[in-house]
Amino acid sequence: MSEASDTAGTLPVAVIAAQSELQQALQQLLQRLAPQQLTLAYSGGLDSQLLLHLLAPLCQAAAMPLTAVHVHHGLSANADHWAAFCQQQCQQLGVAFRLHRVKLAGRADLEQQARDARYQVLATYMQQPGTVLLTAHHANDQLETLLLALKRGAGLAGLAAMAPSRPFAKGLLLRPWLNFPRQQLLEVATALQLRWVEDESNSNPDFDRNFLRLQVVPTLTERWPALPRTAARSCEHLQQALQLTDYYTGIALASCQQADYLDLQQLALLPELQQDLVLRKWLAGVGLNPSSQWLVTLKQQVIAAKDDAQPLLILGQWQVRRFLQRLYLTGVTSAPELLHWQTQLLLAQPLALPVGCGQLVWQQQSGNGALPVTGKAWQLVFGQLSLPFKPLGQRTKPLKQWFKLWRVPPWQRGRIPILLAEGKVQLVAGYASAVAATAASGWLSWQQPDWQAEPSVDVPDEECQQN
Repeated sequence: MSEASDTAGTLPVAVIAAQSELQQALQQLLQRLAPQQLTLAYSGGLDSQLLLHLLAPLCQAAAMPLTAVHVHHGLSANADHWAAFCQQQCQQLGVAFRLHRVKLAGRADLEQQARDARYQVLATYMQQPGTVLLTAHHANDQLETLLLALKRGAGLAGLAAMAPSRPFAKGLLLRPWLNFPRQQLLEVATALQLRWVEDESNSNPDFDRNFLRLQVVPTLTERWPALPRTAARSCEHLQQALQLTDYYTGIALASCQQADYLDLQQLALLPELQQDLVLRKWLAGVGLNPSSQWLVTLKQQVIAAKDDAQPLLILGQWQVRRFLQRLYLTGVTSAPELLHWQTQLLLAQPLALPVGCGQLVWQQQSGNGALPVTGKAWQLVFGQLSLPFKPLGQRTKPLKQWFKLWRVPPWQRGRIPILLAEGKVQLVAGYASAVAATAASGWLSWQQPDWQAEPSVDVPDEECQQN
């Protein structure tokens, strides 16, 4: 039994009501979702300590697995003591405890490094559908997040602050106490005679959030005590507006987005404000969240460039390129062209091509986009675009002209496999063959690479610098 249950009968009426309100929020959440596994982000501070003590008996009564995860950043001389304290608390409550030690790279941007490391650890517990991560963020945290967004000049996504629930890794991240002020949590925890960790770094006003917590929010709440709750309500309204905006932006994006590019002609048919939202959502698909000024540069220097230009704009580890009326995203580390690379082929088994070029697969029959080939020995080359090529039933043209007709972006042309037989182009993988199906001795399919890199790791919304 938790300390909360032992002392509940001696609590003042107001505190009992406050505790009941917090417990009811947790109970409704568990009943509604019935998660297969619960993970608690447990620092041992006031907020997560109270959440642990109120959550543990509810989970035990419902026979629901609960794991408390403590991340040891090593930033404080007291970090070992905190970890031991958290482990002891979990043992007393019969809750599974997991300790993870992480190392940060240097002293620069410690707040962000610590957050990233913490959520990378927590994501490892969210690898199955039906898993839920709980954090103890409350209304004061939400107010601070809103004020930080105002400081940045954020737009709707930033001003909506933290969502009460959102997908995270393969599970769900929940914040059941976002509408409850810290004062309510403090009164309940004090009445229950709980002990908790006091992180000395929280008293350092050099950190923006601490400055708000120590100097700004107390002044505001002294004048307007209900401000944390009313600000949380405003964030709820903004989150509803954000969900509606995101829904219609998704529909608009679907009208513009193809497999590997964004159709700028379709984009131009949308209202200008919606065009910006579509561009942001398209970029967000690979984890990008550009500033408003970067978006202006994209529109002026890339989208509005002359038709014969090949503009390129870099953002982080990504390149945004335009070809014809199409916008492409590629990784900065994409493989270079392979002009001088070549090899002899005997396709008895799949052939792995150089990095970034996929693989060739030999088939006895057509299908899966395979093209016909004939003969037994071939030469595989890349980038020799001056070679003449006569696809079956077509005229002879240099490969560079065929690539233009096929609307292949220039930066991809040098990585497309070209198959030669007796010095002549027999096949351009994925596009055309000079061999008739009736004359084929086999079929060659090209398992093409993703010209984009993998999307970045998911980061909870309060960690993003949203504009």
